[in-house]
This record gives sequence, structure tokens and C-alpha cells, in this order.
Amino acid sequence: MMLVPTYLDKSPIHGIGVFATDFIPRGTPVWEFTPDADQVFSAGDLALLLPLQRETILFYGYIEPGREGVVLCCDNARHFNLLRGANCGSGEQSAHGYVSTLALRDIAAGEELTYPFEEDMDARRKLGETEFLRQTAQGSDGEASQFLESARGVDIEGRRIR
Repeated sequence: MMLVPTYLDKSPIHGIGVFATDFIPRGTPVWEFTPDADQVFSAGDLALLLPLQRETILFYGYIEPGREGVVLCCDNARHFNLLRGANCGSGEQSAHGYVSTLALRDIAAGEELTYPFEEDMDARRKLGETEFLRQTAQGSDGEASQFLESARGVDIEGRRIR
């Protein structure tokens, strides 16, 4: 869950974003995994859901490098937009086995909180191919693609598999 006060507003990056209510100093923890609030959906869990339910979780959730499953945040954290040069990101700190999110620099009140696309294993699907390639010339999300294929029973373009 978020550890700092935030609000949702229209984002100049994409749709809705999460914004800092107050000044956040560099190094401040802004989010950590909270059991019984934030949820983790395995590939098997996702496969049992209706397609609309599964797509909603995949849209709002994220895949953490080195972990299995899709994490669905229960609060405004699900509205972090991905951006090169983000103002938030992972640090050495973790909670309950998941990497916590820190302010990578001072963040002004009213500023949108952003997360590095490199730290979301599902960034290519979320951003779309054009935006993903615009933000980076290299990178592989093969691990995420394989997870999504098994979870959704479809490939990354939405074609049904086995």
C-alpha cells in the first residue's frame, strides 16, 4: 500500500496518474507490499477468471522481476505510470518478499509519481510496442510474456494458444 498521501488526477503521461499530496524527500519509502490488502495472482488464479476480470488485473497489476504472479495493488499505487527517468523506483528495502518503492529524488507536492518501465516485467504489453520502443532501444520481457501466455491462454497479441 502507499506509504505517503496521494491523489488521482488526469496524467499528461497516460490516462489517470497518482500524484503526491505533499512534498516527498528523496529516499522516502512510498509503497510496500501489504499482505491482506495487496494481492498476488498466480498464472493458475488468472486462468480461472473470466476474460474481463483477467484483463483488468493484468491492466492494473504488475509483474516484479524475479517473482511469479501478478501483483495487484489495492490503492492508488495501481495508477503509477511507467516512464524513463521516473521519480520512484525500487531500492534495497523489501517488505514481505517484494521490493519496496522509494522516491529516487525529491518529489514536489502535486507532481505525478512515476515508475521505471525497466522494473515492470510487463512494460512492453502495457506501453504498447511503439511507446516501449520509443522509451528503450533494448530490453527483453520474455519472462513476462511466457507468464502471461500461461495465465491467459493467449499469446501477447491476444491469440488463443493450446
